[in-house]
This record gives sequence, structure tokens and C-alpha cells, in this order.
Amino acid sequence: MSSCTNKPVQCTCSPIPPAYLTYLDKSTFKGQTYGDVTKYAVILKRERDICLNRIDRIREWQAEKMQK
Repeated sequence: MSSCTNKPVQCTCSPIPPAYLTYLDKSTFKGQTYGDVTKYAVILKRERDICLNRIDRIREWQAEKMQK
């Protein structure tokens, strides 16, 4: 059996760039009014947008690596 004599092929993956994996602080809610809730919602939306942007960049990076 010739297939048994072949050495296994190892695939190496490039590490994800560290800039895409940096830690983000989670904002805590300390308000007491509806106005505070509104401000907190804006903060959470901004944090979500940052995370989604990073995910998009990771997907682009991954697609780039797959084309090579």
C-alpha cells in the first residue's frame, strides 16, 4: 500500500494579527435614570460596532490567506 508510506502533510496557519484580538473593556452601567439608559445604549452600540469591525477584518484577513 503506497498510501501508508507517505508522510502526513502538515498545514500551518498564520496567526491572527494581535491588533484584531486586543481586549476591550466592557462598560458597566451605573445610571439611575432613563437618560442614563439612553447614554449607556449609545456606548454599547459603539462597543458592538468596534467588535463587528474587528470580525470583518478577521474575515478579510482569512479570505486573503485562503487565496494565497
